[in-house]
Amino acid sequence: MAYKEKLKCPICGTEFEGGSFDDCPYCDWTYLGYEGEMEEDELDSANPVSIQKAKALVAKGLNIWGEPLPKK
Repeated sequence: MAYKEKLKCPICGTEFEGGSFDDCPYCDWTYLGYEGEMEEDELDSANPVSIQKAKALVAKGLNIWGEPLPKK
C-alpha cells in the first residue's frame, strides 16, 4: 500500500489524502508535488491546462476540464 499524506491542492485549496499524481477530488487537478517550482503559465504532462488557467476555471466554478465543480 502506498503512503498517503494530507495534501492541499495548489489550484483550489481543497485538502485531501494522496501523493504525487493523485487527483484533487474537487477540481480534478493531478497533484505533482512541484507546482511551486513551475511558472503559472507552464504546461505539464499530467494536466490539460496551466496552473494559471486552472485557477481561472475554478474561479468561474469549473474544474480543469471546463465542467461544473461538484457541490462542497
